[in-house]
Amino acid sequence: MGFLYVAFFAAILYLVPVALLCGKVANRTTAKMGWTMALLLIVFPVILLVIGGVIDAEGAAS
Repeated sequence: MGFLYVAFFAAILYLVPVALLCGKVANRTTAKMGWTMALLLIVFPVILLVIGGVIDAEGAAS
């Protein structure tokens, strides 16, 4: 359970600056570029973590 607290804290430390950066990019360029940055910096790592977790769970189950 302690790992979940550490993961949540690390996620907050990552997501807050990244969200601010994406907003700054959107203000200085276009909203489309801001959403592209958000996709690459927020959604893509989450997808990779989920895929990695599924692969690790399959390995632990066998």
